[in-house]
Formats: sequence, structure tokens, C-alpha cells
Amino acid sequence: MRTMMNDVETAIKFLKEGKFIILADNESRENEGDLVALGSRVSPETIYQMLKIANGLMCVPVSRKIAERLGFKLMVENSTDPNETPFMVTTDATYEETGVTTGVSAYDRAATIKKIADPTAKPEHFNHPGHIQPLIAQDKGIRERTGHTEATVDLAYLAHEEPVTVIIEILKENGKMARRDDLAKLSEKYQVPMITIPQLEKYLDENQIEYAAKLAE
Repeated sequence: MRTMMNDVETAIKFLKEGKFIILADNESRENEGDLVALGSRVSPETIYQMLKIANGLMCVPVSRKIAERLGFKLMVENSTDPNETPFMVTTDATYEETGVTTGVSAYDRAATIKKIADPTAKPEHFNHPGHIQPLIAQDKGIRERTGHTEATVDLAYLAHEEPVTVIIEILKENGKMARRDDLAKLSEKYQVPMITIPQLEKYLDENQIEYAAKLAE
């Protein structure tokens, strides 16, 4: 495995196997990296490992269609977040539907995330607030907004999975944000692919994909 960058198709293969990857955004934007996994494939073991390695805020990007179907609402109507991060009201799956209790454990978090990714899930299967932080992705993904929210949902579409992902920002051991060189070292240490959002955009261009959600239409 190359130690700096991997291709998008390698990353998709890892995601479909229930593993996580590293996704870095543009160095001129947040210049941060997230661990990323597919919501439909995630396990308690993967959730625990992601939390232990990354130490950032774990969020669950979803498509607008899923957010509307499940009744997820924006956390605030008029966000002043400088990067317009689309936070929604936090949630836990209900005990009756999934066995989730406090919502905090890796097992409870995985159960809630997999329920969000369940195409048969309904609003009554969730409590609010909770311990999972959903984010709502723009309809045209990184063609509209070049954030981790959109990029990871785009990856889910490319993997032909439900447009639900798990992301968590990566911190260094000193508590500061991990940057490009730090992320490359982490990629080598855990032998997982590392790709960038500009790399994903180039992949869409090369494969003449107008926007990733088109694949599900």
C-alpha cells in the first residue's frame, strides 16, 4: 500500500468491507482529516476503534431524503457556523426498536447508525436529543459544498450503499488537529487508504459523473 495517497476505488473497496478510511479536505479550507466509514456497514468494533484513534466529534452525514423521511430537523434555523456545517438535532434509536439504552456505548452508537441507514426506518424509531450527531448533505454533494459531509455521502453513493456515513475528526496526541503529513503517517500506521476531497472531485470528472447522487436516481 502506498503511504501517501490511495485511489478512490481502493477507498470504496475498504468502505464496502466495513473498514474506515482517511479523508482529507482541501488545504485551503479546513485542512483537516476525518476517519470515515459507511453507516450501513459499521460495527461496534469499528466505532470503538474510530473513537479511540481520532478523538474528534463523531457525526453521521445523511442525504436530505433520509433526513426528511426520518423527521430529522436542523439544530438551528439560522446557522452562523463559518463553514456552514449542517448540524441536525442529535438522536438515539429507541430501545424498543434496537435495544439502545444510554446511547453512549460503541454498541449503542453502531445500532443507532445502522438504524439510520435502514431503508425501512421510521421517525418513531428514534428519540431526540441523543448521542448521534446527524449532518445533512447537500443534494449534489461536493458539486455544491466541498465538505466532509458531502464528500462522504458521495462515497456512499459511489459504493452503491445507503447515503449514510460515519465521520470523526482526527486529532494529534497533543490535542491539535492532524494535518496532511500527520494523516499520511496515520494511513501508514493503520494501513488504511487516504484520499482527498479534490481527488474525489477529479474522480467524478474522469468518470463523467455529474454528481454522485445521480447514481441512485
